[in-house]
Amino acid sequence: MAADIVETLETFNLVLILVAFAIFARLAIRGKSLGNFRFQLSIFLLIWVLSEIPHIAGSLGLIATDSLTDIGLDLHAVSMGVFALFVGWRSIRFATLHPTPASGALPIPKEPAKGIKG
Repeated sequence: MAADIVETLETFNLVLILVAFAIFARLAIRGKSLGNFRFQLSIFLLIWVLSEIPHIAGSLGLIATDSLTDIGLDLHAVSMGVFALFVGWRSIRFATLHPTPASGALPIPKEPAKGIKG
């Protein structure tokens, strides 16, 4: 009984992983440029989705994954490290100060001008 429930949930999980693959593939195709953040993130997530398929297939008994247990953990750790570097590299501009560009506009005074009563 419990094994049937687990198998049903794993099958549903596999279907959702394949749907996620289709979504991220579409986003990667729509990214159109290697420098585009959407493209880069979609490609990374595609790789991540693909890495989940052997785990689910092993749970369903479709492939034997007993010899890949340690390799899978190592690859997962490496992929999380690469993901952290990717997000950090792409978001570094939010952490740095940027000088305001010269716009030709007059600056807004911080104190009211003397002689003006309000």
